[in-house]
Amino acid sequence: MLSKQHKIKELMDRNCIDGAIISSPENFHYITGFASHQHTVSRQPSFSSVVMVADNSVKTHVIVMDFEVMTLQEKMPDFIVKKYDTWVGIRQWDEIAHAITRDQSNIVETSMDILMKTINELNLANKTIGIELDFLPLTYYNTLRESLPEAKFVNISDLFILSRSVKTVEEIELFKKLTCSLDEALTHASQWVKAGISEQQVAQEFRKHVMASGFCAPSSWSTFSTGINSSRLSLPSDRIIQDGDVFKFDGGVNAEFDFYTTDTARSWIVGEGHPALLALKNRLYEGQRRMIKAAKPGLPINELFHIGFDYVKEKYNSYRRGHLGHSISMGPQTAELPCISPNETRPLEAGMVLCVEVPCYIHGKGGFNIEDMILITEDGCQLLTYRTPHYL
Repeated sequence: MLSKQHKIKELMDRNCIDGAIISSPENFHYITGFASHQHTVSRQPSFSSVVMVADNSVKTHVIVMDFEVMTLQEKMPDFIVKKYDTWVGIRQWDEIAHAITRDQSNIVETSMDILMKTINELNLANKTIGIELDFLPLTYYNTLRESLPEAKFVNISDLFILSRSVKTVEEIELFKKLTCSLDEALTHASQWVKAGISEQQVAQEFRKHVMASGFCAPSSWSTFSTGINSSRLSLPSDRIIQDGDVFKFDGGVNAEFDFYTTDTARSWIVGEGHPALLALKNRLYEGQRRMIKAAKPGLPINELFHIGFDYVKEKYNSYRRGHLGHSISMGPQTAELPCISPNETRPLEAGMVLCVEVPCYIHGKGGFNIEDMILITEDGCQLLTYRTPHYL
């Protein structure tokens, strides 16, 4: 994917931040357009990092392990890619083929060594440096402070969330592709939602269909719950669907090493459900449709919340919800700011991708989540998860 470092550089400049150290796998990808393998697997900041300055004329530096440096040098021609030494022990061909012994250096440069050299090269040692405090372990943060006593560190985790909340054209196209795969798999799985089938069987049908696409993977946290399980957070079990149950799906697919993820929900009443359950679902669904119809640039997010919330509460005075949806991008959390909440006054912007949800859970009985992903366009919104029906 394309680098989005220009968006972060602009925010750094606006907030008087001279440089930044990027340590999380997701934001490493956001800056460079590629994922670092061991960094992504381990989620340790010492495996890969990015060092950048606000000045657009200065190239961004990428620090990776010796075992990966050639791969990323090929993929990142616009970055300065540096290596540090590891335990891997890569050898030259003539050392193996002709048993040639080369002089071995006793100097081992760690990722922190290369990071400090890069900070000094970019004249950032006594400047304001942005770091991801929401991601970094305390020990790593303390090492940075000890190694750079004259630097002023500021948290830029929120700047990434802000930047990620408005998508580029490339990101939008990826979301359209992901939601298509999600919808096709969920529509297929919905055919298995009937009395006598277990939650696990429906889940497996969904997962098999997603994997067959060859494009993305099912989100491991996706829930397929029925009856009492739909009233609480639970992963798929061996519980058998019964007539009258509410069957709830809440989850999605993700782009694996490209990180982008999805989140949608469907709640179906199996067979002859209680009339009160059907009435509740209809109200939740209509409230969500009203929100989607109203969504457009300039609308304050708290007003969008009240469109759905007030409509449900008008009929069900006991209704309570902290939010009715959220932004979404790369994770690892699914729900990102801004949330569609009564306290969020930020206006909607073209390019936002939101999960609009109107849930209601009934203790010990069952629950509904009515959720779709939408794209805010120049004059309204586009429904991305339109293929899977809300009613069987």
